[in-house]
Amino acid sequence: MTIASAFGSIVCMTTYQRYVRTIAEGSAIERLVFFSDAVFAIAMTLLVVELHVPTVAAEDLASALAELGPEYLSFVLSFAVIGAVWMSHHRKFRVIVRYSQALLRLNLFMLLAVASVPFSTAVLGRYGDVQLSVYIYAASICLIGFLLSAMWIYAWHSHLIDPDVPVDVFRYVLVQSFPIPGIFLLSIPIAALAGATAAEITWAAALPISFTITRVYRARV
Repeated sequence: MTIASAFGSIVCMTTYQRYVRTIAEGSAIERLVFFSDAVFAIAMTLLVVELHVPTVAAEDLASALAELGPEYLSFVLSFAVIGAVWMSHHRKFRVIVRYSQALLRLNLFMLLAVASVPFSTAVLGRYGDVQLSVYIYAASICLIGFLLSAMWIYAWHSHLIDPDVPVDVFRYVLVQSFPIPGIFLLSIPIAALAGATAAEITWAAALPISFTITRVYRARV
């Protein structure tokens, strides 16, 4: 294409098309990644803010710390889940080499859900035996996981992923993304039918089941 024809094609574009081509889309995704990392880091740090050292007499410290057990377990669970989501986000954005407005919006919605996890964790730690707290927490984790998968699918179909990534690798990453949010989604009807404790027990199986599904899929392909 000559310089004249290229200039002519740009002139023929609408204002919106020129805006998309020059500003709204591009390959400089560093700011998106740095901003996302910052939100993940802040959310994981805020998790511990809800853990308060009890102010009691020395002889009552052991029992007071024991009472903090549910809140601490909620903290560990949320830290592990957000950490797993961050690792998944990191892997995906190693090969997502371009961005669009839709991808930025999906990423922002996902980060909104991540930033909300300290709140849902605090509710779960304080009211862990109440079904509503399980619904809120499980829904927040589902939203994060499924939005992350939606970003991956959208990036693939919008050609935002490095063209050297083959389709079987795309599918493998997608399979890795579904088990954890799927198990948390399943825990919602379990909580409704069998109570909050039964739903929380299923969460403990999220990482082992995710690992097993990934290993089985990897062995088959």
